[in-house]
Amino acid sequence: MTSQVYYRKWRPGSFTDLAGQDHVANTIRQAIKQQRVAHSYLFCGPRGTGKTTTARILAKAVNCLEPAEGNPCNNCQICRTINEGRFLDIIELDAASNRGIDEIREIRDKVNFAPVQGQRKVYIIDEAHMLTDQASNAFLKTLEEPPAHVIFVLCTTEANKILPTIISRCQRFDFRRLPTDVICRRLTEIIEGEGVAVEPEALRTIARYASGSLRDAENLLEQLAISYGGGGGGGDGVTLQHVEELLGLGQGDQWLELVKYLLMGNTSASLGIINQAAWEGADMRQLHRQVLELLRAAMLLEWNSGGSLDLPAHVTDQLKELVAQLPKWRIMKAIKIWGDVNMRYDAPSTLPLELAVVETCDDTVAPAVAATALEATGPPAASAAAGRGRPAGSNNQPGNQPANQPANQRKPSSQGAAAPSPEKSARPAPSAVAGDRTDRPGEPAPSATSAAAPVDEDSFQGRWLATVRALGRCKGKKFNLGALLRDCRVEAITLEGDTLVLPFSHRTNMERMQEEMEEPNGHRMVTEAVAKFFGESYAFKLTLNGESGDGEETLRPAQRSPLVRTAMGMGARIVEETTE
Repeated sequence: MTSQVYYRKWRPGSFTDLAGQDHVANTIRQAIKQQRVAHSYLFCGPRGTGKTTTARILAKAVNCLEPAEGNPCNNCQICRTINEGRFLDIIELDAASNRGIDEIREIRDKVNFAPVQGQRKVYIIDEAHMLTDQASNAFLKTLEEPPAHVIFVLCTTEANKILPTIISRCQRFDFRRLPTDVICRRLTEIIEGEGVAVEPEALRTIARYASGSLRDAENLLEQLAISYGGGGGGGDGVTLQHVEELLGLGQGDQWLELVKYLLMGNTSASLGIINQAAWEGADMRQLHRQVLELLRAAMLLEWNSGGSLDLPAHVTDQLKELVAQLPKWRIMKAIKIWGDVNMRYDAPSTLPLELAVVETCDDTVAPAVAATALEATGPPAASAAAGRGRPAGSNNQPGNQPANQPANQRKPSSQGAAAPSPEKSARPAPSAVAGDRTDRPGEPAPSATSAAAPVDEDSFQGRWLATVRALGRCKGKKFNLGALLRDCRVEAITLEGDTLVLPFSHRTNMERMQEEMEEPNGHRMVTEAVAKFFGESYAFKLTLNGESGDGEETLRPAQRSPLVRTAMGMGARIVEETTE
């Protein structure tokens, strides 16, 4: 014995019953009342939002013997025949399997035949975007001027793939994702008709998980009703725990605890929750999705935009209490890192989430700053030697600050220098910073032994390295701008009025940079990067470093190799140089 699934059994039979698409239902109903029905329609929107259902209601309404206010009566012989699926004048085609020009020719040949049972013949073409270009072009004339008794309804989830010439010949209606409240009301009607007991919070979880698709929600409700619904289903009722088990969501409070630990920087507790959830069989993709939703909710609450959140009251209250104790940058850091996690290809693995936890919680590691220091110091062994004299638990060095931590959140340096004031947004001019670098009272001059010290982000060297690092993601007409500017030694850069003099160690790199600066786009990217980190705009003068004019005497031994020069021009850098 077979039975109809919920989404077919409870399919709306009139425009009044159509859920969440009032802007479509009202327009079509008025057109039917005024007998101004168009000859072709295009219904587009996400899956499960009622496109094919609306097409069937339209076909039934234009053939109904006793329509009422534009709605089919569902009582006449025509309506009953359509509801039973025995009406010959409604032709449904799947364009995914009938997408060629031969199928369109067959439609073109048959549209001239008069209707068999009703007044109008209605063609419903699902997945219309799957038609080939040749088939679409062959369909144009028939779609534009069909016989008076024919109506075409094209349904698609990807309207952007349909030819503009097809779209221009149709009345287009965009179906929207259904709000959670609308889906909940419809599910409530279904469980009342089926005699199934479902907790209200379980219904809301089903509606949220469906992401605006009523069909997905009805399918999920049916699965739960069969397993736990009672009334012949073999259970006492569907609870929130049943929904979470079926979807692999785990416990909602568990994800809230994970968000708290993430935002407070508790790495061990966060990793413990993720691994415990994995051992309990939770779906890692669902874990990622749920935590990202809670982080988004925390962001909205931080900026007083939580009115649209669809979360239980106790969850919202706990998030409000949490965000009140945190700086804004911490929330943004967490949501950016967590949002970049890709769970598409290795969903069972916990490693992507664990890496995101460590990166989110660990404020003592700043990969970008560490890379900058390495570029400035050269051999990593020297940096390690310089770091051995620092206490293991010291987190207040400039090199240990978070990469994306705002300036007003940075901890003061332990070297006795005052932290920058939060009110000061403008940075000192490069000339002043460059002047401070030379022979300060009480400070040793830069040397090879002191070069391994962490780079101060507010110094001239720190700002220039930050500029070069930012331009490392910018490609000019031919070359990477950051790779070319890395050839300039920061110690030799000078300021002449409002012009930055950039001395290159290699003539080829200078000539390539000159070529890039002659392009408006390359010049704009360099100017904007310098202005961002130095606080004002400058003109640029490119020179060779050294008196001989070729820059050879300023190159390190490895840099004199043509192969190494070419690699450096493509973005490579020398990490460590040894002599034999």
